[in-house]
Amino acid sequence: MEINSETQLLGVIGHPVEHSLSPVMHNSVFEKLNLNCVYLALDVEKEKLGTTIDACKALNFIGLNVTIPHKISVIKFLNKVGREAELIGAVNTVKFEKGRAFGFNTDGIGCVKALKGDGIRIKNKCVLILGAGGAARAIAFQCILEGADVSISNRTMEKVVELKDEIGLKLKKEVNVLNFNLKKHDLEGIDVIINATSIGMHPKTNSTPLDAGLLNQDIAVMDIVYNPIETKLLKDAGKIGCKAVNGVGMLVHQGAESLRIWLGIKAPIEIMKKAVIGKIPD
Repeated sequence: MEINSETQLLGVIGHPVEHSLSPVMHNSVFEKLNLNCVYLALDVEKEKLGTTIDACKALNFIGLNVTIPHKISVIKFLNKVGREAELIGAVNTVKFEKGRAFGFNTDGIGCVKALKGDGIRIKNKCVLILGAGGAARAIAFQCILEGADVSISNRTMEKVVELKDEIGLKLKKEVNVLNFNLKKHDLEGIDVIINATSIGMHPKTNSTPLDAGLLNQDIAVMDIVYNPIETKLLKDAGKIGCKAVNGVGMLVHQGAESLRIWLGIKAPIEIMKKAVIGKIPD
């Protein structure tokens, strides 16, 4: 890839950000499609967030992805946010255009598309989301917009009750709140479980957010963690006979949606998956 004065700049901002696989994923697309673009990982501390957005405008960046811990705080530095981002109250994609910054959220749609890619549709299904952070918020809102009934379980009850109230206010939908110490009866009627916490992520790969004894083969299980590709939760689910979906699909599909927003292109999903999987240790 040749970088020159015409190269279009994109990137991901977060703190820390060195673990991100977004650069290898997006740069694989630019190489495949012969696009004069480069995607960078930018470690940005919270005190420098506003300055960074201004700098990206000045440097004619095309767009940014936004990751922890900036998904909520970045909003105040943007000119406008899309409907999904406004509902969710978080932004993971920024597009720069004519000196203005526009915010979007592709996490929720990325999750739903990943499920559909594995043959799992959530309309009229009961979905249990583990977690109430930025990713969980996006997934909860998107699942409801897709016609699912949603339950949420989180270690901090105050946070999940706050999310429940926000969903009720914005979408006029009831959400069932469950204690994180789940019991067998809590999973009765649940069709899909989505782990939107970091439990099980490298290096704590022996951890799981859910006891294997609570699962049954009729439940589909998705883990948005992608390092390792097969978390303990997914291993447990697979042994029981559950449909198990890893986090690579969500990463790739939310990235593909970002590329559509920035460049108006249909991203090569399989190329992106191959690039990501190739960088994750066995």
